[in-house]
Amino acid sequence: MSRRKRNVPTRQQSTIKLSSKKQEVASGEDHITSVTQLWTLPRATLLLVTPILASTILQVSPRYLEPLYGNVFSYLYFKEAALGCVIFGIILGVWVISIVKESWNRQAEKQNEAYLSTLIMIGIDWCGILLALSPLSVKLLFTQSGTLGPYIGPHVTQTWLAYPVLFTLALINTLVCARREREKKILLYRWALYVIMHVVVISSLTYVLYNVVSMGRTCQRLYSSGLLLALVSGLFKALYRIYGEITLLEDSAQRRKAQTLVAKEVRPSVNILPQILIIILVIYNAGFNSQCLLNVSNNNNDQNNSKSAYIVLARNESVTGWIDVVDDPTRDIRVMRAGHSLIGGVRKSTWESVFASFYYMEAVQLVEGRTHDEQEKALQIGLGIGVSASSLQENNVLVDIVEIDPAVYAFAVNYFRLAPLSKPYIQDGRKFINEAPSNKYDYVLHDVFTGGSVPETLFSVEALIQIQRILKEDGVLALNYVGSQKWPDAEALGLIYNTIKAVFPYVNCYREGSSESIEVFENIVFFASAKPISFRAITTNSTFTGGLREYVLETFEKWKVDLTRLSNVTESCFC
Repeated sequence: MSRRKRNVPTRQQSTIKLSSKKQEVASGEDHITSVTQLWTLPRATLLLVTPILASTILQVSPRYLEPLYGNVFSYLYFKEAALGCVIFGIILGVWVISIVKESWNRQAEKQNEAYLSTLIMIGIDWCGILLALSPLSVKLLFTQSGTLGPYIGPHVTQTWLAYPVLFTLALINTLVCARREREKKILLYRWALYVIMHVVVISSLTYVLYNVVSMGRTCQRLYSSGLLLALVSGLFKALYRIYGEITLLEDSAQRRKAQTLVAKEVRPSVNILPQILIIILVIYNAGFNSQCLLNVSNNNNDQNNSKSAYIVLARNESVTGWIDVVDDPTRDIRVMRAGHSLIGGVRKSTWESVFASFYYMEAVQLVEGRTHDEQEKALQIGLGIGVSASSLQENNVLVDIVEIDPAVYAFAVNYFRLAPLSKPYIQDGRKFINEAPSNKYDYVLHDVFTGGSVPETLFSVEALIQIQRILKEDGVLALNYVGSQKWPDAEALGLIYNTIKAVFPYVNCYREGSSESIEVFENIVFFASAKPISFRAITTNSTFTGGLREYVLETFEKWKVDLTRLSNVTESCFC
């Protein structure tokens, strides 16, 4: 019998196989290492600071302009202009890289790379200076707001705040992603993969921070971001001076080798003057700039300026923006502002409202044909200074106040004599009406205009259906809206009317004031109910008698809006 020969590998074959496996492992390691070698100190630094700065700028800079331009014009085309700055920065960065690449040669390779690193350092310092300086530069530009106007003014102001920072961030991120001469050994597609990773990481983190981080106080966030950049830039300069553009994942031996070569390589000089300047600006803004102080001080009122006619009594940057209480001694009035818009005011001598429309809304108590209970209840959505709520309370109506901004409620109590007779609900009005019990209220007063805009969720058909549900069967809705009867602005007024009409069968509408012009923007009050609406006359023993309130409630029906003028608007609504 023949014996089968076993195939025993020779030592040489075993060595070849082992070598082949090592090559495969090494190939895989090379693939990973070649990408990780691109994580240099400058790139990691920008991956850290860019999302923080970009999200801060996109959040804070438009809101910082609200006291002057409101919450409409401050945001108008802002994101489009910001994107344009980023694109322009990337294009310029690519152009700079192409110019530098053409002049590169082996003798000047390290020197040219040092120039690029110097540009990156200058860019980081420049962003920090801009952010720390912005409260001062923007304050100066505010004085020109009347000349610049609401369309151009915000963008001119942003040229000293958001736009140069976003442009610079895009430029230095493009420069830092440039393929260095020593990285030529890494395959092109692997370098391209890193660039894609760099963009995705920055974009994703910026998006997350923009949507997750709360707004906070804008001025403090601006100069704090400048201080953060000063610290990061100082640390970056120190590490770069020691190690150069070392890969963060290099082992300790490579780091020691790089450190011994410091004297032989070109290093950009370390300049700490930008850090010193930023720290000085931060100290000034935190302690002396009236626009950044948490509390109102004499600096806010500029008492040394004889031209200043206003006295700021209180100010708070709250959830809906900048809320101020301001006295105007020359006209004897006190007002509350949200952004650049007035949300209420009184004459200090008589304590009567400067806006007649707030008295219009009290006419809900004059609607005829209603069953009046011993204890009527009303819901006020959007408090303002509390004129209507105070009047209803004087007439023994229990008022539930829903106000999203705690500062508005606090200022109404402390500066406009609102009696805190009932518990306020500091929350979103839409959430409240969705959860309120049915058939609870005799009246709902709806006045949510703030800073130049209105919350759409409280003007939808669904919101009005919820209001109808919480009203009693013969309950009345009074809704205040700022609009115009002139086309094309009247289209928004027509849409509001169609939306109300889709829920309530009976709707009346009245405009504020005796002006015959339909071109002006003014307060327009809608009354809506499930029953026909007519108003009774004021009796002599009524609490409505006396002063401007009596005059308004006796004459407001003269200023009824002819809703047939809105017939050009289609049957569409805010559905």
